[in-house]
Amino acid sequence: MIDILIRLARTGLRRGIRTGSRRWLVTGITAGVLALVRRALTESPETVYRTELKPGERIEVRTIPRNP
Repeated sequence: MIDILIRLARTGLRRGIRTGSRRWLVTGITAGVLALVRRALTESPETVYRTELKPGERIEVRTIPRNP
């Protein structure tokens, strides 16, 4: 699913440039800046385990429920 800010930025810039609408252009620029700020402030997920698989090897991913 496309993030709503990215979609709004894309649409705003496209309509603002094509039709010359200042409102759409400002909307597109604002949504784009907000999306970039959110991306910069969001932490990337932590890698828990990483390995290389050789041909023929496989892995099994399971979740173990926590004890209450």
